[in-house]
Amino acid sequence: MSVFEIVKRYTAEEEGSNLSCGGNIVFLSLQPGENVLDLGCGRGRETLEAAKLVQPGGMAWGLDLTPRMIEAAKQNAVAAGLKNVGFFLGSMQNIPLPDAFLDAVISNCAINHVEDKAAVYREIYRVLKRGGRFVVSDIMTDDPLPQAIKEDPEAVAACFGGAVTVEEYESALKSAGFERVRVFKERRYVKNGYDMISRTFSSHKF
Repeated sequence: MSVFEIVKRYTAEEEGSNLSCGGNIVFLSLQPGENVLDLGCGRGRETLEAAKLVQPGGMAWGLDLTPRMIEAAKQNAVAAGLKNVGFFLGSMQNIPLPDAFLDAVISNCAINHVEDKAAVYREIYRVLKRGGRFVVSDIMTDDPLPQAIKEDPEAVAACFGGAVTVEEYESALKSAGFERVRVFKERRYVKNGYDMISRTFSSHKF
């Protein structure tokens, strides 16, 4: 499965506004002066909202794999007149920020696109300050998806082919250091004939 195929299809899906698991920023309880990162930021909608919430004194960053989304996010930041926001082109498995730098991380239906989810959560753990937290909305399943679906770039880009089981997902969180996880909301639905779970959850770096 080519990452370039996934990026191309992901960009098309994102431009069609099809990739949202749903408004999780409300659960992050951002405060003025905090530093926050939006992983898989797309056009930066939630990044910009975060930037407003951490004013004055705080900073919001967005990271995305797709150049077109980063360019659009930068344009949206200029249009919004926000100065306390920045955007990175890159991988969630290699966040370009120093250790213990962030107060909070947010991600909305993006981590499922990455095969090694434990690596992403290790990076989140690394960049969070002690006591820092994340809120993530992502998808998972009760039962494993067929291998053919997992290897289909179109299924991955459509926000279901990259889903792993709840057990696998929780194992990835624990292996990264996030032992206590709070679930804010969960929705079960059917996507292309497969039973899916959309879950919004949080944990802290203790």
